[in-house]
Amino acid sequence: MAEKMQARRAWRDSKQALRQGFSVGVIAMNKKIMTISGGPRRDGCSEELLRRFTGKINAEFVHYDAYERNYAPCTDCRYCREQEGCSNDDMDGFFDDFEACDGIIIASPVYNLSFPSPMKAIIDRMQRYYSARFYLNKRPVIARRRPVALLLSAGSPEEDGEICARQLEQIFTVTNCELLCCVVVNGTDDADDSAFADDLESKIKFEADYFSDWASSITKSSLNP
Repeated sequence: MAEKMQARRAWRDSKQALRQGFSVGVIAMNKKIMTISGGPRRDGCSEELLRRFTGKINAEFVHYDAYERNYAPCTDCRYCREQEGCSNDDMDGFFDDFEACDGIIIASPVYNLSFPSPMKAIIDRMQRYYSARFYLNKRPVIARRRPVALLLSAGSPEEDGEICARQLEQIFTVTNCELLCCVVVNGTDDADDSAFADDLESKIKFEADYFSDWASSITKSSLNP
């Protein structure tokens, strides 16, 4: 995990050096991006982070709110070990959009070093893709490679998003997704917009540009995870 993130930072740093003095505006991209909100508050910091990040990208967005959808959790029924899909059809529309999109943006608060339970339910229901790969021997499970951006808000000033990122990489490895960037807003328990300092706004712009570059190009290729 540490080596992968270090390699990504080195690549981003090389791009940033080329952009010194260049102000990143709205990035044009003829792509469909899935956004997933994992927090309960529409006026919360993770939602504000999502608004600022997507505001830098000119694309078609399909949005899912984990709390509004309130999907059922995985029950380990093992249906997906015998055939593709899930025994519960409440997420069929979600899975269709997940497989068809060109990139995924997840915005969530950090609860006890993890995701809120409605968001965790979505992650756990991705077990169907793990089963398709390792029990049904489907390779690749999803042919088109897509980038993922993880946007987190955390009360702790030390939270760096690593545990949440590791949870996502566990399932994204088999769904041909690349966890490309992680932006964390810290110290949000008592903060308002002051949590979004100038240096964080610059990072949001830079990561949105990086995400857009990948979404525009890497979807033309595929991997065999």
